[in-house]
Amino acid sequence: EYLDEKSDAPAWLAADIFNSAAGNRPSSIEYPEVPPPSKVTSDTVSAELMLSSFTEVIQSSIQSACNKLIASEPLLTKYDTIVGDGDCGLTMERGAREILSRLENKQIDTSHPVSLFESLATAVSASMGGTSGVLLELMFRKMSTFLNSDESIDAKRMEGAFEAGVEAVSFYGGASVGSRTMLDALVPAVNVMKSVEASTFDDAAKAAVKGAEGTASMGSASAGRSNYLSEDTLAGTPDPGAVAVGLVLTAICDALKTV
Repeated sequence: EYLDEKSDAPAWLAADIFNSAAGNRPSSIEYPEVPPPSKVTSDTVSAELMLSSFTEVIQSSIQSACNKLIASEPLLTKYDTIVGDGDCGLTMERGAREILSRLENKQIDTSHPVSLFESLATAVSASMGGTSGVLLELMFRKMSTFLNSDESIDAKRMEGAFEAGVEAVSFYGGASVGSRTMLDALVPAVNVMKSVEASTFDDAAKAAVKGAEGTASMGSASAGRSNYLSEDTLAGTPDPGAVAVGLVLTAICDALKTV
């Protein structure tokens, strides 16, 4: 009864006492939830697509990348058990299976890059936990909004969207190259696309793999679980997030060669 007594003590608020005779208290009133749009509607996608066979290419690329992540779960788990929380492999596998399931059920819109990346962000958000899931969702959403601000989308604008997505990962994750994160694979791939005029996706994938391998020689980390580990523990083991990026880009590259 003392808890219900009036008081002038700061930060001690009077209790919200429910009295059935007085009707429902305001805090118990339910308001209808406004559902989000089920997909990006056509009137929100303004950019003209200048890429031929986009749907065929992207479906093959997604399948290749997801299957590679699923097959690589033991490797990623092994690395993350040493330098992280041990859940990277399972998290990547869970996200990959969710994307494949949605692709099969036509919940991933592969008709246009804007709706594609929005769909991927939603799939990642629904299936992947941890920091990596959040950052990948932000990356895909940034890529979607970046492309929708253009009048047309060609290969160069896709590269620009990839760069914008990577910048979002760095900004919101608070990491950069040398932090021993997925950025050590993402940024080299972006740099190759920007600096080499005749660069190919294969060049970008190789740069990502090289960057991921380079994390094995980094004696310290400034982000993630590895930040708390000693140099002796980190030595010789690459960052699993960076390795996953290299695997994905390589798988996409392989798929592009067969389409």
